[in-house]
Amino acid sequence: MNSPILTRELIPATDTLELLVHQIRYEAPGINSYQLVDPLARPLPEVTPGSHIDVHLPGPMVRQYSLSNDPTDRRRYVFAVLKDEAGGGGSKAVHQTVHVQDTIRIGIPRNNFGLDETAFKYILLAGGIGITPLKAMCHRLAALNANFVLHYCSKAPEYALSRTN
Repeated sequence: MNSPILTRELIPATDTLELLVHQIRYEAPGINSYQLVDPLARPLPEVTPGSHIDVHLPGPMVRQYSLSNDPTDRRRYVFAVLKDEAGGGGSKAVHQTVHVQDTIRIGIPRNNFGLDETAFKYILLAGGIGITPLKAMCHRLAALNANFVLHYCSKAPEYALSRTN
C-alpha cells in the first residue's frame, strides 16, 4: 500500500483572491513592482505566460496588470505599475494606497495574451512598462530551451526595468 502524498491545501477557486502585499520594489523612475502572496502561504492558482490580474482599488476602481514573474512560481504574483500622472487615477492609487503588509483583492488571473509554444523561433518586442507580460514569457521560453530573442526599448536607460522577478 502506498502512503498518501502530503500537499499543502490549495487556495479555493473563487472569482477573487485576498492576497498579502509582501514586497514593493523600486524598478525604475515612476515604476514599482508589487509582490503578492497568500496570507496562509497556500499555493496560488496556476497562471500561464501573458496572464494578468484585476487589482481592486479603493472605491469602484479596478485596473488590469500583467504578471511578470515565472509562471511556474505558485508562491507569488508580481506585477509592475508605472505611475501615470495624466492617467485615470488607477496607477496613482496603486502607488499611493498599496503598502507592504496590506491585503488587497485581485481577480483570478486570466490570459488574453497567451504564448504559442509551437514556434520555431520567437522575437519578442517590448517598450517601457510593456515588458511585464514578456518577462513571464521569457521565463517560460527559457524553461523550454526555446530559440528566442527579446528586444526591449525605453526612453532612457534608467527607465528600463532593471531586475528580473
